[in-house]
This record gives sequence, C-alpha cells and structure tokens, in this order.
Amino acid sequence: MAVDPEFGLAAPQRRDQLTFDAFCETHEQAWLAAARACRLSDEQAHAVVDAVRDWLWGDWQMLLREPAPAASAWRVLKEEISRAGLAATADRDQHGPQDQWRVAIRTAMHRMHMGFASDVLGTYEAILSLPERQQDVIILRYALDLRDETVAEYLDSTVVTVRSHARHAESRLKEKLARRNA
Repeated sequence: MAVDPEFGLAAPQRRDQLTFDAFCETHEQAWLAAARACRLSDEQAHAVVDAVRDWLWGDWQMLLREPAPAASAWRVLKEEISRAGLAATADRDQHGPQDQWRVAIRTAMHRMHMGFASDVLGTYEAILSLPERQQDVIILRYALDLRDETVAEYLDSTVVTVRSHARHAESRLKEKLARRNA
C-alpha cells in the first residue's frame, strides 16, 4: 500500500483524514456556538468540540455510512454539552453566568421579533422548557442563525418540519414569556 510521504499515512487513511477534517471544518463553528449558547465558557466549549472530534474520528467509518452524519454529530455534541454542563454548574454558580450565552439568547429573541428580553435567564428557562426538537431549532435557527436547510441536516429532518417546529416554539415562547411578564 502506498504511503503519503508528507503525512506518513496510507492513501485510504489520508483520504479519511481529509474528509474528516473537511466535515469538522464545516460544522465546528456551529458546534462551538451551540456550546456557548448552552452557558459553557469558551474553554469548556472548545473542550466539548475536541471531545466531539475525538468521538467522531473513532467512529468515522461508521459515521460515513449513516444517512445523516451531521445529525449524528449533533447528537454527540448535545451529549458532550450535557456532560460539560453538569461539570460547569458548580463553577458557574461561583463565578456567575457567561456573557456569550446571554448574547445568544438575546440574538434569538431579536430574530424572533420578540425584542430584547430583559430577563435573559427567564427566557433561557422558557427555551429549556420546550420539547427538545423545538429547543434545537431555536438554538440552531435563531441563536446561531443557521439556514433552515442546515438545521434540517443537523436534525435529520426536513425544512418543512424545521419551520413547523420553529412556529410552534415561537408560539410557546411568546405565551410563556407573556404569562411570566403578566
């Protein structure tokens, strides 16, 4: 088997590395932004993305055989964010919330034409009370400003379903926030 002299990898391994790097490059900014929107610090967000990359590389060949690799990566990301979030809770309680998640929530509310929420923590809690798919759509579509096609890819769904989740989520959020502010 021929070995690439620059990287010391066999040709199939080099091809795998290139496709893996391209996949990660395509999605890493969204992964980082999602981790930050979930109240993780920049350092914690980078650690989460590194853990996702490690997991994906370990199962890269299987992931390539899946119908929606981006959706599988999104599920791994959410698991890693959850793990990191549990570890970060104590630190956050001691040092106060990070500004990045506040910006993400304010951005989402602005893009949903709800104005800037003065009670960011209350808005965040309202988002967390939504069903999981609706939470994902709010974060991906509004906080991260991803196109509906990209959101559908991440959720292994259709654009129509993403838009439906967005409508339902917006309606529920408006209702919850109106009750909260009444």
